[in-house]
Amino acid sequence: MIEYLACGNCMSDEIIQPNGERSTRHMGGPAFFALSGIRLWTKNVKLVCRTGADFYDTYGVWLKENGLTDESVRVDCDNMSCYVIQYDENGTGIGGKSYYGDENLGYIKTHPEDIDEACGPDVKGIYFATGAELVVWDKLEQVKKKHGYKMMWELEYFNSGKDFERLKKVAHIPEMWSLNNKEAAEMFGRDPKDDLYLIQKVQELTNELCLYRVGHRGAYAVTKEHAYYLPPAAVFPYVDQTGCGNCSTGAAMYAHASGCTPEETVVIANISAAYNVAQYGVFPLVTDEEMARAQKVKQELLSKVEQVL
Repeated sequence: MIEYLACGNCMSDEIIQPNGERSTRHMGGPAFFALSGIRLWTKNVKLVCRTGADFYDTYGVWLKENGLTDESVRVDCDNMSCYVIQYDENGTGIGGKSYYGDENLGYIKTHPEDIDEACGPDVKGIYFATGAELVVWDKLEQVKKKHGYKMMWELEYFNSGKDFERLKKVAHIPEMWSLNNKEAAEMFGRDPKDDLYLIQKVQELTNELCLYRVGHRGAYAVTKEHAYYLPPAAVFPYVDQTGCGNCSTGAAMYAHASGCTPEETVVIANISAAYNVAQYGVFPLVTDEEMARAQKVKQELLSKVEQVL
């Protein structure tokens, strides 16, 4: 029974740290990181993506080992996208290089029709990272009405998400959305650390829930009336933060769509991110024991959630 979908791009990464250390190529991309964050809490999830023929050498193995289907993976070209990502001392990306070019990434972009085809009668919620293209969102709205799920939109701010007027036109469609404080700061012309002001502006665009991410400081679960803050969950030693926003956003989608409170949602999101920082790429194997451990950590952290609004 599939209840949740992680939709969008899969792309491998090579990371260059501020000290010049360079990782080997590892699995990543918005949809795949989101999938791993959801998998920590449920097995009833599947990936919806277009990809390259080399997907099955690595990503396909991960799906099989973690008990997930590849039935909605569509091969459309020779190679998966792969990026070199460089970070500065503040953990900010300062440049990226595509091995196979922008045409490769654009050609295998997930379409609303792919989500429509992947949906079954039990789907409660989907994660999708995309911009604010009006035609795309018109199609997404029709697919959403057809299937009746709740949707988490991770704003691709670097894409058409920078167009605030278009963003406002589509913000009513998804029940949930996610962005980080740096994106919100540029959007609303404020300092990235001015959390309360930025959260209040985010509330104006929020239907049911926004996961407002503040990097190494943690995250907020924001509703129309309130905001709940939790610092990062310290489960494993830190290795790399790439994909934590995707991972936590996917987990937040699962939490809210399954009926969790905002407090539970921010805890679940932060725990998934904590698993993600433990290595380059996604957490390698989610066992029943790790799922039980995550539930235990969740109960321990609930009392640490702070209501700030």
